[in-house]
Amino acid sequence: MRAPWPASLAGRITLLLLGGLMLLHVGSMWVHERALRDTEQGARLERMADQLAAARAAVASLPEAARDAAAHAISRPGLEIHWDRMAPMPAAAPPEPLATAAARLGPGARIGWDPKAEPGHRVLGALPAEDGGWIVFSAPWLAAGGGPLDHGAIASMVAMALGIALVSILVVRWITRPLRRLAAAADRIGRDPSPRPVPLDGPEEVRHAAAAFNAMQQRIGRLLEDRTETLAAMSHDLRTPLSRLQLRVAFLPEGEDRVRLEADIAEMETMITRTLDYIREGRDAEPVRPADLAAILQTLASDAADRGHDVDYVGPGRAVLPLRRVAAKRAVSNLLDNALRHGVPPVRLRIQEDGDMLVVEVSDSGAGIAEADRDRAVAPFVQLDTARGGSGVGLGLAIAQRFAQGSNGRLELRDAPGGGLLARILLPRQAG
Repeated sequence: MRAPWPASLAGRITLLLLGGLMLLHVGSMWVHERALRDTEQGARLERMADQLAAARAAVASLPEAARDAAAHAISRPGLEIHWDRMAPMPAAAPPEPLATAAARLGPGARIGWDPKAEPGHRVLGALPAEDGGWIVFSAPWLAAGGGPLDHGAIASMVAMALGIALVSILVVRWITRPLRRLAAAADRIGRDPSPRPVPLDGPEEVRHAAAAFNAMQQRIGRLLEDRTETLAAMSHDLRTPLSRLQLRVAFLPEGEDRVRLEADIAEMETMITRTLDYIREGRDAEPVRPADLAAILQTLASDAADRGHDVDYVGPGRAVLPLRRVAAKRAVSNLLDNALRHGVPPVRLRIQEDGDMLVVEVSDSGAGIAEADRDRAVAPFVQLDTARGGSGVGLGLAIAQRFAQGSNGRLELRDAPGGGLLARILLPRQAG
């Protein structure tokens, strides 16, 4: 089990501030309460000693029969005084909690307590009178101690805790706001075709991190642009010799060699188109607009069926959600081409609901992809020859994954219920 520790930096700082300040407050309240109680206890003992001395002086000149009444007349709430010929307890060292009280009451004082007595008479003591007898008294409690905090102290701690929590949340959120912006900017790398620099504000350490992040973002952008422009130029320039080659093949006599050459040229055209699609994905600045995803899948299924493939669409008649329509059609088309090229018919296109996500499924009945190879299968320019036939350029799944990630969704590869591969693109219903 995980410890109840907040996951966010703001939560941890708030918890530390709240815990530390509350511990300091409880300690200061305990010291304050202890000091007040010690002071109050000392004052009570002084008053008690004065009253007992007054009672002893009052009974000194009275006859024995009137002494108890005179001593009792000096009693007050919380201190009951009597005169008795015999001490109510034997001479013994007072209990340690009452030793201070016994020392303040004077020499010869005897004091003890009975926890089973009534609340107002649990402490019992006696002082020797001047001409014989004893001044006997009873009280609730005399020793100083740090008992539990009263309701006022508890209310003070609760109010202070609420105040500290509110102020800590506001201050910590203000302090960590630059870090949240930095994390959001890092998350946009690879998704946003035109990333924005992070503002250079906040504490000095955060400003340095933001400046380093902006420089890193610019370097990554330059590297990606250089790579993209190089691949795009090479793919585009290959079309010219391919066109000349296709023209020359057209003048060859009919036969098996011409058929093979035309197939090779068509495959090379497909490779170039896939490469350009992969480079273009996420960089063509296509706006996000409401589009009918069901209509896109129905069109792709109808076109494939017209070409003689066993392809069918299963799902709702309409499924409107915000997305890049051309990119979505390109991604699903690549999944469908993979299923037709490497799988076994029938191929099914589906749209299902999964909470706040809409799921596009493309399934076939072929050999599928082993679970250990699925992470490698979505990497660009990777072909799983033993699993999926070995033809193609290895960009179909990569294009679909890049589209899903750029749409705040994800691509999943699973085993189809009837065997084969099930490719799922999960897209949010609302634009992120």
